[in-house]
Amino acid sequence: MSFTGSTMGKHSSRWLIIVGIIELAVAALFVFLAVTLPSFIAFGMWLTAAILGVTGLVLILIGMRVRKSSAATDEILTGGMAGTAQITGLTQTGMYLNEQPQVSMDLLINLPGRPPYPATRKEFVPLILLGRLTSGQPLPVRVDPADPQKVVIDWQNVGLLSQPMMGAQPMQAAASEPSGSSGVDETLNQVQAALAASGAAAAAPFAVADRGNYSVEQLRQYLRTSGLQGEARIDKLTDTGQIVGDERLYTMQVTLSLPGREPLQLAESAAMVPLRAMHKVRVGWKVPVRVAADNPNLMMFEWDKV
Repeated sequence: MSFTGSTMGKHSSRWLIIVGIIELAVAALFVFLAVTLPSFIAFGMWLTAAILGVTGLVLILIGMRVRKSSAATDEILTGGMAGTAQITGLTQTGMYLNEQPQVSMDLLINLPGRPPYPATRKEFVPLILLGRLTSGQPLPVRVDPADPQKVVIDWQNVGLLSQPMMGAQPMQAAASEPSGSSGVDETLNQVQAALAASGAAAAAPFAVADRGNYSVEQLRQYLRTSGLQGEARIDKLTDTGQIVGDERLYTMQVTLSLPGREPLQLAESAAMVPLRAMHKVRVGWKVPVRVAADNPNLMMFEWDKV
């Protein structure tokens, strides 16, 4: 079974409720003995039954509360807004569950179309994943739309954000067609900020001030409806190491081929790769694209056709 933010809670709530039921059953046994045994022994039986009964009820109530919290976590993982989180502080609380430590994380949350904001999250983390928290790489998160402070680490997709590129690295041009629905819509300002953070030069499609609040999805929609169909060969690819929404940011150079035109090698430009499509891209590969008629640098790779 894969690990999620609710795995530990579900496991602990199950055992808390089971132990609580056992405690109540033993308490019932002592009540029976208190009724049937002589009175000079019955007092001790009644006292033991009361202690076991109260303990059992408390354990069951705690288990139900933990189960409710786990259900809320699952709800956020299913319907929450997708984003990324940078760890700005990390401490162990000293608590352990099945030998797995609980950690307190100070996070800087990045959501599409919103400025970054701080949040905290306490969570029991398997030892095998602790190294991921100190790698410096962003973590995929889901956020409750009604309460931005309710943040859940999307552990099932942690590997996607940290997986190494195979061979010559994957890539796309300015606005690539995602492989499947991402649920995240990045603005060009976010891409520009990520480029600046990486030290890479800003590419022309992202340097126009009046387009800064455009979203990548708006550009994709424009290219789907009016873009020219062609093919691009990936000549050069550089990983900036930045994650924007649920896409990885690269710079790349391609040779563009359009029907009836000579092949054109474009200048190196910013490009975003949906995490689900990274394995499809290699230097030297030819990929179907949609290109703006008035700006060949504004290009969308059609990954579903690769």
